[in-house]
Amino acid sequence: MTTGRNGKRIIWLSLLAGALAACHEPGETRGVQAAAAVDTTALDFGEVPVGEWREKVVRLRNVGYVPFHALEALKLGDNPAYEVSFDGEARLMPGEEKVVRVRFHPLDEGGSEESLRVSTDANSGQAHTVTVRGQGAPLTVRLEPALLDFETLEVDSERVLRLTITNPVDLPLSVTVKGDAAKAFSADNITVPPQATYQLETKYFPRDLGEMRAQVEVRPCDTCTPTVAELTGRSVASAFVFDPAPVPFDQIPVHETTRSFTRAKNITWRPVTIQGLNTSDTAFTPLEAMTATQVQPGEVVRMPLEFAARFSGPNMGTLTVGYESDKPRQAQVTLDARGGRPTLAVAPLALDFGNLPAGGKLAKTIRITNAGTTGNLYFKGVKAEGSTAHFSVDAILRGKTPQPWKPGSAWPALETEDLPIAPGTDALDLTVYFEPQTSGAFEAKLVLVSDDLFNPERTILLTGTARDSGACVYTLKPQPVLDFGNLEPGRGAVLGFRFDNTGRSECAVKNIHVSNDAGGAFSMPGGKIVGGVVPYASAFSAMVAFRPPAVGDYQGELTLTVNDPANPTVTLPLHGASLASCLVAAPAFVDFGPIRYDCATRPRRTLVSNQCAAPVNVTDAHIGAGTSEQYQLVTPPTLPRTLAPGEGFELEFSYARDVLGQHYSPFFVKEQAEPHPLLIPLLAETNHEGLQLDRFIQGTDSQLDVLFVVSNTTTMKDFQTRLKTALPGWLERARQAGVDVRVGVTSTGLSTRSPACTNATAGGDAGRLVPADGHRARTASSTSATAAATVQANIDDVGLCHNLVQGLETMRQGLSSPLITSMDDPRTPLPNDGNQGFLRSTARLAVVVVADEDDHSGFEPESYVQFLQALKGTGMAHRSQMYALVPTDARCTTAGGPGTRFSAVAQATGGAVDSICLGDYGPFLDKLLQRAEGLQADFPLTATPNGLEEMSVRVGGTTIGTDKWTYDTRRNAVVFNADAVPVPGQTLEVRYRSVCASP
Repeated sequence: MTTGRNGKRIIWLSLLAGALAACHEPGETRGVQAAAAVDTTALDFGEVPVGEWREKVVRLRNVGYVPFHALEALKLGDNPAYEVSFDGEARLMPGEEKVVRVRFHPLDEGGSEESLRVSTDANSGQAHTVTVRGQGAPLTVRLEPALLDFETLEVDSERVLRLTITNPVDLPLSVTVKGDAAKAFSADNITVPPQATYQLETKYFPRDLGEMRAQVEVRPCDTCTPTVAELTGRSVASAFVFDPAPVPFDQIPVHETTRSFTRAKNITWRPVTIQGLNTSDTAFTPLEAMTATQVQPGEVVRMPLEFAARFSGPNMGTLTVGYESDKPRQAQVTLDARGGRPTLAVAPLALDFGNLPAGGKLAKTIRITNAGTTGNLYFKGVKAEGSTAHFSVDAILRGKTPQPWKPGSAWPALETEDLPIAPGTDALDLTVYFEPQTSGAFEAKLVLVSDDLFNPERTILLTGTARDSGACVYTLKPQPVLDFGNLEPGRGAVLGFRFDNTGRSECAVKNIHVSNDAGGAFSMPGGKIVGGVVPYASAFSAMVAFRPPAVGDYQGELTLTVNDPANPTVTLPLHGASLASCLVAAPAFVDFGPIRYDCATRPRRTLVSNQCAAPVNVTDAHIGAGTSEQYQLVTPPTLPRTLAPGEGFELEFSYARDVLGQHYSPFFVKEQAEPHPLLIPLLAETNHEGLQLDRFIQGTDSQLDVLFVVSNTTTMKDFQTRLKTALPGWLERARQAGVDVRVGVTSTGLSTRSPACTNATAGGDAGRLVPADGHRARTASSTSATAAATVQANIDDVGLCHNLVQGLETMRQGLSSPLITSMDDPRTPLPNDGNQGFLRSTARLAVVVVADEDDHSGFEPESYVQFLQALKGTGMAHRSQMYALVPTDARCTTAGGPGTRFSAVAQATGGAVDSICLGDYGPFLDKLLQRAEGLQADFPLTATPNGLEEMSVRVGGTTIGTDKWTYDTRRNAVVFNADAVPVPGQTLEVRYRSVCASP
């Protein structure tokens, strides 16, 4: 007889089997056999960072009526990323379960699989196979700091900074230095032990000059995605920069002396010690020895010098500053005793146009300045020699104004009428063209001629090569015509064209211009395009504007030249009409602005309405031929549709953003009786991932139009009184600040409420300035002595009789056509009740809402945000804001709860919100003056920058340094220094790497 546990199990099972056989039929015996089951046949761990652990379980259950033993759980493969935990053989009674633990520990990135077998001695379910899979994901390692900035140091010197690396997993981490300037940075190639913190010493030892960048890369495996810490540094030849440099001395007679000075600034990270000053010529004498003078980082020291003239004529020298930093070093600055007479300065001294396709055209600019300090330099002309047939020059420019060449002079010898150039910032710009007619290498010398006493001529070397590239194959959109549809007289619009290189060769495109402007109706806002190279499978776009000078039908033409000998000249017809229309879009265009292709877009809206006194029939609305298929009408209207006077429908558009570049499409709305459809331009620009380009145009300074939208409901008496009380002091402060304010008032009443309202409009001002019947001036200027009294009386005319606040819509109506463009509203019997003359195109606009309950206009607040931002035109969204005095909290009893709709529009347009329950409205109104006083210095960005390292600012096409502007994080705005604020009309561009906004 067998003994022990196994023997007992055999005897027991035998007895049990006999008992069952004696009591049941054979089929019933099988029903009570041991049966095992698992709760899953597959485990999926999903993504797990490399080195981290995740655990899941497989549950083995006894689903029969007799016990069995769980024998083992084993991996079938040898994948080290998985571990199986099984406590050993166990007996499971009916209904019991045993847990098999499986752990996933990825050792590299990517997918992996393993199989698991669970074995039992049950009659049914003796072996179960479970598939296990997981995905190794990138591991994020904590690096502090994320940026090691070694600042500025001298070439061939070193600095050591420490980087803390925290290893969160049980795998070792490898550390390497990579990047373009990796040779200038070094760190021990170390391994960070598992779950340890390591202090890594990183050294910057530059042997070249300039800005340098590299990265420390930390990863748990050779193929794993690294965690990166940025390394930056700047290498300079010496610790000091000098200002002024060269050091100027006055022009003096022989045997006399004069004094000057320079300021030496330590631009490195470490203090340095001056050992002494020496000059190359004994005519120059340092007035202070400065021996053993320590100069801290960023500190400036003044160095006075004397010059003793020993002979007549110019004299130059060098000041050498000996100093000690990591070792003895020297810094030098030129000493200039030429007397500051006019001096011809030219930059650059050579123009290399590179390699162009034959038939192409490229432009580069030379800047001509007066390097002297006293007196004008006179520019006289240019002359050239060499391959002059392939080079040419344009009219010389002073700012944007062309300066003509003398009549009769011709390239390659052109003369001017002695153009003066003053010392300082005055300059002339000369555009030089390279336009190769055949393939080959070409060189010419361009000589600039002036009245400089010592160097009257400067020679500029011009070089360029040309290659044969075959005929250009392209498409030009839109076709067959760039159609602007109909624009109301007095308005303008922008669309554009797109040139796509669809062939296998490059395209040389040049001389892109409006060849027929139809009497000035058509233009290119960015000016003519000289030319460029469009590589295979690439494209470019540009704007075309239509601004009809009078009522009529206009036909124009755009012309460009391509490298196709058979058909070199390409034309695109331009068409537009200007006729009065009953249909009005507010805003008049839909602008998505610059958008990253990886960021979601917000829908854009416009309201199309009938602004005539009779019904109209809208028969069609569609997107016309444009430069792409990027736009979609999200809310197509049901057509045909009859619009009663003042009735309209909102259109919502989406933008696909999947094609890089600028995109322009016309949206047309056709009214049955009008010969041409209303144009609503659709505008957008898709940029690369993370790149954002915001454009602005500086407006006129110290001009402000203010539209007060005052609620005329029955509970507004106290709040209207507070507004009237604040006006005299506020207008006086505007006069003292030199801000020219123009004020108009309308109500929040959109529809009439007879007979409760007894004024001329029965409470339904619908955006008309009060008093609509004109019995008093409807606008007031801060320059008038009676301005405060006029505005106060107009607020009284608003009344206290209405019951419905629709201030957002009355604002839109009041600032839209036909009210804002007409002296009379054609929809009403009152004469001369239009708002024409209130809105000045050059002034900033502030809409001030005063209401003790929220708006009920119906359309989404975003519609009104987009309307205000588009009101001043493209690039001018920053010129219009809403300000709201509305309920914000429970400080006092108001007719309604918080004014969230008014507040949303105010905040989105960069205005301000405060409680209508303020005791004094004066400080709130002063915010309007603060924004309008002087030229605008702050320009809000459309997206949030991802740091400032890649932010650049251009004004008038020229990049300006970070010493001229700052970034205000709180306002998300670029703010110019007082001495760098752009002048009216200048274009600003801010380029930065952005983060996507929340949906």
